[in-house]
Amino acid sequence: MKKKLHIEDTAFEVEVRDEKNGIEVIINDNTYRINLSKKSHNGFRSILIDGESFEVYCEEKGETHYLLWIGHNCYDIKFGELFDVESEEGKSVIHAPMPGLIAKLKVKENDTVSKGDPILILEAMKMQNELKSPKDGIIKEILIEEGTKVSLDEKLVILE
Repeated sequence: MKKKLHIEDTAFEVEVRDEKNGIEVIINDNTYRINLSKKSHNGFRSILIDGESFEVYCEEKGETHYLLWIGHNCYDIKFGELFDVESEEGKSVIHAPMPGLIAKLKVKENDTVSKGDPILILEAMKMQNELKSPKDGIIKEILIEEGTKVSLDEKLVILE
């Protein structure tokens, strides 16, 4: 699943895939192989990106906001949309960005929503993630119920 990533004033399209020996990260169609060490006592990690080693430290500032230090350089990182949206004949399908539990539905079928309105709360890893409408529209179909466990990339809601 692709996500939008903003580093300083530049936007990137990022996809992360778990691999046998690390992770594969695709940034704007460029593929990188990454291996992470365990956190050291001071919170730093050593990462290997395509064979080149870096010391990194990441500080969480909010649910989708991080400060990332690579060596002596600090980067302000923000994730854009938390979920994947695909179009089907004028409709948008919202997918689960991660496996989790549907903690709360904030809309009903036929509700009118504006871009940014909350649609549902997805609980994952003891955190509640509010998924918001990617556009103005009408809730055409809700494919899940409160209390339902969902899988990564599972279809949740269809907007028209």
